[in-house]
Amino acid sequence: MVPPGDRGAGSAAGDRLRARQLLLPDGGAPTVVPDEVQGGRTATELLAARGHRRIAFINTTTAAPARDGRLRGYREALEAAGIPFDPGLVFDAVPNQEGGYRTVPELLERGATAVFCHNDRVAMGLYDGLRERGLSVPGDLAVVGFDNQEVIAAHLRPPLSTVALPHYELGAAGVRLLLEGGPADEPVRLACPPVERDSAGRARR
Repeated sequence: MVPPGDRGAGSAAGDRLRARQLLLPDGGAPTVVPDEVQGGRTATELLAARGHRRIAFINTTTAAPARDGRLRGYREALEAAGIPFDPGLVFDAVPNQEGGYRTVPELLERGATAVFCHNDRVAMGLYDGLRERGLSVPGDLAVVGFDNQEVIAAHLRPPLSTVALPHYELGAAGVRLLLEGGPADEPVRLACPPVERDSAGRARR
């Protein structure tokens, strides 16, 4: 057994955490989540600001807060830019490279000049499908991803403009809430910042 006088800061923090857990009703705990609506809005704004009006959105087939939140943010950004919402420019795809690749033919058929992808893996598949057709990013289609998966986004050619999930900030904020206390009924939402690289080119006149 460690004598009380020898317990370090880590043990003290653990005591505060356990005390906080005991004070939360029904075993609930404060939660910290990414602001999916703001993230979807930011991704779409990157494209609208470059003059695009035929902006598609490749959403995920997976039921999750990210699916609904990013779609809502996309629609809010279109409305703010005075761009009519066209449901024909919203696609559901498996959220991986194959899902993005399979969306390319219909995406081109519907006249999109830019696309916001649910995640960076979808964007990677989109790159492959465009390259096979002799098309380029952003010359023929401007692309924005989501997540900022460095191993993908920074190393695509051209490097992918995307929106980052704030992983470090989510963890740090979660620990702070548990140690210092915070609301358990409503999640704390953290902003997803844009990471601008070279894939979101200007619309052709």
